Amino acid sequence: MNSTIYNIPKTIFLIGLPLASMIGVPLYVYQNGVVWQEPAMLLIGWFFAGLGITVGYHRLFAHRSFKAKPLTEWFIMFISTAALQNKIVNWCSDHRRHHRMLDTKQDPYSITEGFFHAHIGWIMKKTPTIIEGVEDLQKKSCVKFQSRFYWPLAISLCFLLPVVIGSLYGRPLGGFLWGGILRVTLVHHFTYFINSLCHYAGTKPYDVNTTARDSWYMALLTFGEGYHNFHHKFQWDYRNGIRWYDFDPSKWFIKTLSYFRLTYDLKKVQESRILKARFDCLSEQVTSILNERSSITYKKYLTRLDEANAKVKSYMKSWRELEKEASKINVLESIPGKINQINSLRLQYKIKMNGAINSLSVILVSLKDNLV
Repeated sequence: MNSTIYNIPKTIFLIGLPLASMIGVPLYVYQNGVVWQEPAMLLIGWFFAGLGITVGYHRLFAHRSFKAKPLTEWFIMFISTAALQNKIVNWCSDHRRHHRMLDTKQDPYSITEGFFHAHIGWIMKKTPTIIEGVEDLQKKSCVKFQSRFYWPLAISLCFLLPVVIGSLYGRPLGGFLWGGILRVTLVHHFTYFINSLCHYAGTKPYDVNTTARDSWYMALLTFGEGYHNFHHKFQWDYRNGIRWYDFDPSKWFIKTLSYFRLTYDLKKVQESRILKARFDCLSEQVTSILNERSSITYKKYLTRLDEANAKVKSYMKSWRELEKEASKINVLESIPGKINQINSLRLQYKIKMNGAINSLSVILVSLKDNLV
C-alpha cells in the first residue's frame, strides 16, 4: 500500500493560514480592538477575490460559459489572483480534468477518496504538476502575464496591499491580519467547500449518477456555486442557480456586465433540456426501485411510468420542432403574431413537462413510503 507523501512547504502554509487566523486575529483584537476599516477590508477583499474565482477562474476561463472584453478579462485576472489559488492555467487544467474524470482516480479532488482529500488534502499531496487541455487559455494576454508574474502579483495583492492600506490608518499589522491572513483563509476554504461539501451533502435533481449535489446554503458561502448538481449536468451554462430566487451573485455580476457590453455570448441551457433532465432523474430513481420489486402492486407503477415516458417523449419531440421553427424566425423577418404563438406553445410544453415531473415525484414518494 502506497503511503501518502505531502508537500511540506504547501502543507505548512495551508495549515498555518487558518491557525494564524484563529490565533493571531483574536489576539490582535484583544490587544488593539477593532476599527471599521479592518472588517471592511476583509469583506471587500473577500467579495472581489471570491467573485474572481467563481466568475473568472471557474465560469469564464475553465468553462467558457460566457465571453468577456479584454479589459474585463484583465480586471478579473487581477482580482482572482488575490484569491491565492494558483495560476489560471493550473486551476483550469485541474478543474477541466475534474469534470472529465469525475469520481475516478484521475479526478484531482475526487470525493470518493474522502472528504479531507476533496477539501484540501489533494493540494497538500506531493504530486506531479499536470497542465493539459488549456491551450485556448494560454493564448490570452492576461493569462500569459499572470503566468509570468504570478507570485509577485499574488504576494503583493494578498499581503503587501493590506499592509499598505493598514498603514494609511496607522495599523499595518491589523491590515495584514484582517485583509491578508484572515481574508485569504476564508476565500480558500469557501472555495474548497465546493469540492468537498457540494459533493457530500444536498440533493440531486438533475443527475442522480454523480456525487455533485445542489445545496442552497452552500450557495450563500460560495457566490452561487452551491447548485453543483445542475453545474455538473450543464457545465457550460453561465448560471448555477437558474431560478429567479436562487442566490447566485456570480450570475448577477456576469449579467450586469453584459448590459455594459463588458461580457457577451452568455450561454444558457434551453429550458426544455433542464426539464427533461429533471424528469429523467426522477424516472431513473423510480425505475431503480421498481426493478427490485415484482408484485402486482408495483406493476401498476411501472405502467404509469411507461405512460409518463411516452408522453414526455412526445412533448420533447414537439418542443424541439418548435425551437427549430423559432430559430428560423430569428434569421428571417419577423412574422406578425408568430413569435407570440411560439411563446404560447413553449408555455404549454413547460406546463405539460412540469405536470409529468410532478406525477413522477408523487410516484417516487409513494414508493419510498411503501419501502419504510
